[in-house]
Amino acid sequence: MNGPDERGRAEAVREAVGRLRASGLLAATVPARLGGPELPASVIAEACRILASGDGSLGQIPQSHMTFSRWLFTGSHPHDEQRWADLLLGGTLIANAQAESAPVVLENDRLNGRKVFCTGSGYADVLAVTARHPHEDDQSLVVFLPVDTAGVTVVDDWAALGQEYTTSGTVILEDVEVRAGDIRSMSVAPSLVPPAYGAFAQLLHTAIDVGVAGAALDAALEVAHSRDPDPLTAHAAGELVAQQFAAEAVLEKAGRSVDAVWAGAAPAATASLDVAAAKATTGALTVDLASRIFELTGTGGATGDRGRVLARHWRDLRTHTLHDRRREKLRVIGHAALSGDAPVPGRRL
Repeated sequence: MNGPDERGRAEAVREAVGRLRASGLLAATVPARLGGPELPASVIAEACRILASGDGSLGQIPQSHMTFSRWLFTGSHPHDEQRWADLLLGGTLIANAQAESAPVVLENDRLNGRKVFCTGSGYADVLAVTARHPHEDDQSLVVFLPVDTAGVTVVDDWAALGQEYTTSGTVILEDVEVRAGDIRSMSVAPSLVPPAYGAFAQLLHTAIDVGVAGAALDAALEVAHSRDPDPLTAHAAGELVAQQFAAEAVLEKAGRSVDAVWAGAAPAATASLDVAAAKATTGALTVDLASRIFELTGTGGATGDRGRVLARHWRDLRTHTLHDRRREKLRVIGHAALSGDAPVPGRRL
């Protein structure tokens, strides 16, 4: 995936998504009682890190799939769980349709509106569309909508500095009929919300950042490789290697924290704070690393095919770390540390 031919990268990502479907990994959240692997959060995060180390876009495409697929097995629709388990085991891919410039409303079993930045929508079989009832202020529903449903249009219009091949386009919903069985509540009722939902989503975003940074470092070390490096170059390489080590260690600790919540051994608020700290820390570490690799490589890493590869890693990280405001996470973490009060449970921190 890190080859110099950027022109073939879109096709390479598409082919990799096909292999991802066949791998069984898309069934990671399927419970063992339904024939699935029921993988721990930390293992799923590590899988996303590895995918992102191959290509930042590839790492991000299944992120929302892993997050939303857990909503299918909360027990709110027990008669439908085996059907969804079989679909995921067969390689069905779910993409998110969350962000919106105007509210998407479910009224009279019909969805209307427009979603933007729908990561992976160009590859998806099913869209997880967040919506609300009329007159509600916040999104309260997730509708699992097959992409071939009448009235659904997926537009691959994503254009950004990085993450170019995530197909994070626009989804247009025009009088789309919705089956009651495909609706899930985002109520705060514990029985309906997957444990550590927001923390798990953020853990996977953290894993993507760490994976891309690792690929950037490996590529830079290849450019700067020397049997007898000068002391300043060796010092720069040592700093970056230590920085990546720290990012990976932080990710691992955050993963164990979410694992503990899933096992019922820790409160969700603990994982929320731990993952928020991890996301804020790795966000700073990885963007800095992806910038400073050019100090390590010099001109050799800023020109030609190698330069394009290193620049792509920086673009992917710079774009992906903009998903959430780091300063907001730090404010919440600091407030909890100073006041002793746990953050209010929510979908994301």
